[in-house]
Amino acid sequence: MENNIDFLKDFGGHPYIYRFRGNAVRTLSELEEGYVYFANRNELNDPFDSNPGMVSVTKDTCELEQFYNFMAGTFPNEFTKTDFLKNYSPVTLRDFMVEKLEFYILHYGIVCFSMQLANYPLWANYADNHSGLCLQFNIEKDIRLFRGGDLRPIEYVSEPNRFTFNPHPNWDTLTKLFFQKTLDWNYEREIRLVKVFTGRHYFHKKALEKVILGYRCQPEFINKVKEIVKANYPETHLFKMMEPKEFNKISLIPM
Repeated sequence: MENNIDFLKDFGGHPYIYRFRGNAVRTLSELEEGYVYFANRNELNDPFDSNPGMVSVTKDTCELEQFYNFMAGTFPNEFTKTDFLKNYSPVTLRDFMVEKLEFYILHYGIVCFSMQLANYPLWANYADNHSGLCLQFNIEKDIRLFRGGDLRPIEYVSEPNRFTFNPHPNWDTLTKLFFQKTLDWNYEREIRLVKVFTGRHYFHKKALEKVILGYRCQPEFINKVKEIVKANYPETHLFKMMEPKEFNKISLIPM
């Protein structure tokens, strides 16, 4: 078929990332309203993913003193500073951090993408066995969304690493927790966006460059997606993937 578009391997690479979605009402809502959903770690499908139990707060006396002094210098007036100094010591401040660590981690929102479109396990697991769709985003076309958070690839490890959280000055110690998964998940080729925010985040419509329907999509779902794209995304191209006939190769037909 002459109007087929064949793509090999990663189908584009940077600046493109892919989000696989099922053939559900929620998918249609996300597409029609133009948002991605930032989940907290309790909504993820891997119990070891971003698990607060893998983090301990530093016991180093010098590090705790440094953070305590840093916090004391952040108060806007002497009254609040004096109240802080009266009620906390470096040790009790650490106790407070230990108590609130899980609460703090749950305030981080996570949205998952893949670096690869031709990933049949993702089509099976996250796009309802090829009956859902995949959204191709250009990260350069929505700086607010993709640069306003922490976007980086997942590091796949043989077993979960434990982290010691030193809250100052190396704040990045904690965010590393969100970017590691075990090797069992490396087929996902995941790239993850993390913000101190959960819930809906609306994206720039120009950033959604392609919507790719799975080859098992039913006509009713196809028609609903076509209507949404036509009404809301004048610059977005809609394709349907053909049933694969060759390994590591996909064919798309314009809709």
